[in-house]
Formats: sequence, structure tokens, C-alpha cells
Amino acid sequence: MFSLIWACATESGSDSAEVDALAPLDAHDIEAPTDADDVYPERAAMASGTEDAYDWSVLRGWVKADSEAVWDVLLDPEVAVNRRDVASWTVSAREDDGVDSSYVVNEVVTEPITVDFDLTWRHAQGDDPAAGSVSVWEKTAGTEFISLMAGSVVATGHDGVVDFLVVFHLKTVDSGTEKTEQFVTDFYASVLAAAHGEPLPTYE
Repeated sequence: MFSLIWACATESGSDSAEVDALAPLDAHDIEAPTDADDVYPERAAMASGTEDAYDWSVLRGWVKADSEAVWDVLLDPEVAVNRRDVASWTVSAREDDGVDSSYVVNEVVTEPITVDFDLTWRHAQGDDPAAGSVSVWEKTAGTEFISLMAGSVVATGHDGVVDFLVVFHLKTVDSGTEKTEQFVTDFYASVLAAAHGEPLPTYE
């Protein structure tokens, strides 16, 4: 299953009917960076744009950790919370036989007004867990100020590193690519910190 998911992530996103609800979003053919002295530098490349229905950003970079470590990181809801804007959050497990892990994160934003919304997360490993995983999330309830919030992560392991690909779509009353870029950049920084046993970044 994982090879099919990865092909869709790098070629056509969620257009393939052969992939179920864990289909990653369109990666826009972005490549992970390479250096002359390190083919897996622990940094990322990013692309962004605006469609009629949403703004989007894609970030792809390397995490110098094994796939199982990154899998554990991605299962931690706190890693992906937008801690710049979200004042508090709660997590509720949900039953989902089609995946390895699923939960709902209720996030509360208090500035400029108090609103809350639910993000439903689903995670699955490939046939070979050491090869990596796919995660998807989307807003499923809450404030009408957010018309769309959705994303996907494909984490592919090889040679002791993980190819980390995150896609984020957002449509709010005041969204723009600066918001989607900030989220994927923060998410990657949090994954790096957690994967290396360091505290998650904090923001004033």
C-alpha cells in the first residue's frame, strides 16, 4: 500500500481513486534539498501558492532519524499543533479500523476572538513499517471562520534518514501563503526537535 501512496504524493496527490481516505495531498513535484557534501542535509525546501478555494504550502526535507522514531513523533498530537496561535487543545481517541492510529484534536484560539475547531487525524504505516508512514488531517467541526484546513505527511525512511513531506491547505477569513508557510516551517522544526529528543519550540 505504501508504495502506491508515495507515488500519489509525488505525482498526482489525491486524484487516484485507488487510494483510500489516507491519500496525501498534491506535493507539486517539490524535491528535498541536497548538498555537495551531504546528500541528506537536515533542512527543507518549500513551495507555496494560491488556488481559488485555498492557499497551500509544501515542505520537503530530511530528518536524520530512523522511521520508527519519526513515526512516534508524528503520533504525538502536540508536535503538529499550531502553538503560535492555539491557546489550548484536547485530544480524543477515535475508532478507525482502517488505520493504525486516529484521534480528534480540539483546538482553541483566543485571539482576536475565541473560536474552536476539531482536526481529525489518521495515521498509517506501510506494509514495511521501517519504510515509513502516511498521515492526513482535516478540520471536521468548529468555527465557520475556517472554511478549509487539511494536510498530509508522507515520511519515507531509507539509509537511516527520513524523507519528510508535508502539504498544508488553508482557507480562512484572512489566510494567505504566509500562514501556510509558517505552519509547515513550524511543523518541520517541531518534528526535528522531537526526533532528536529536544524540547518543542515555543513562541511568545
